[in-house]
Amino acid sequence: MSRALLFVLAGLLTQVAAAHEVRPALLSLTEQAGNQYTAVFKQPQVQGRFLNLQIETNCDAELIESRTSAAALQQKFTLNCASGLEQITINGLERTLIDAMITVNRQDGSQQNHLVNGRNPSVSTASGAATPVYLTLGMEHLFFGIDHVLFVLLLLYLVKGWQNLVKVVTSFTIAHSITLALSALSIVTVAQAPVEALIALSILLLAAEALGPGDTLIHRQPWLITFVFGLLHGLGFAGALAEIGLPEGSTVMALFLFNVGIEIGQLVIIAIALALLLVIRRMTISVPQPVTHAPVYLVGGLSAYWFLERSIQVIF
Repeated sequence: MSRALLFVLAGLLTQVAAAHEVRPALLSLTEQAGNQYTAVFKQPQVQGRFLNLQIETNCDAELIESRTSAAALQQKFTLNCASGLEQITINGLERTLIDAMITVNRQDGSQQNHLVNGRNPSVSTASGAATPVYLTLGMEHLFFGIDHVLFVLLLLYLVKGWQNLVKVVTSFTIAHSITLALSALSIVTVAQAPVEALIALSILLLAAEALGPGDTLIHRQPWLITFVFGLLHGLGFAGALAEIGLPEGSTVMALFLFNVGIEIGQLVIIAIALALLLVIRRMTISVPQPVTHAPVYLVGGLSAYWFLERSIQVIF
């Protein structure tokens, strides 16, 4: 790939304030006897502050418990619904970029999943969930996971030729699908903090290779290295899915949709990068070599910072 792809990286880096994806707010409602519901509402901390999201329904709510952690605020309510639970609104979403996933567990064992956002923060529980929730969550996880996006773009920079590009994308897909499934189904359990640190290290290694002489295993067999790193990134994807949870009645389908969402997001990123690359190649602008290298140094510097930051979290 041409060095012009680095300018795609440069444009993306203007959005990077933190490497972690924006996690959705999670509202779980469990139906009890007598038109009562137990509600657990978990809203993430974003850039050091809680979002002050509020639940509004057609029921009378009573706060039972409220507790905070370094990453989220969790509140537990009871809802008394004289005429049944009909409407749910998450007030405050319009001030944020996040979504909220709403899960309604019925007494008969059925479950509904809904996804709301600032543009449409309300949902009627009388209707089924029309949005393919886990597909959307998978796409958003890829789009907002800036470290994963940078990894994919650096791979594109290192790969030469369309055949190798197909091998790289395929190997990355197979690898992260394997570890995502194994972890999501609790067959393999790995602590997330070391995984996140190693993901940052994988980006740092690719940035170093992008600036190197080009006669290394990554350049000769990129699909093999991509497969190894893909196993690692799959564990990172699984961390987000573990926090969201999988529906008991349709675990396999939800996992499949989440993985497909990641793939769609990945293909969109690749398509945008290649389209921009095509435009840049047609521009007759002479760019000094130090300028073309600058974005990779920036990616390397950021990934080194992320690696140190996440390693400290592992230790302490």
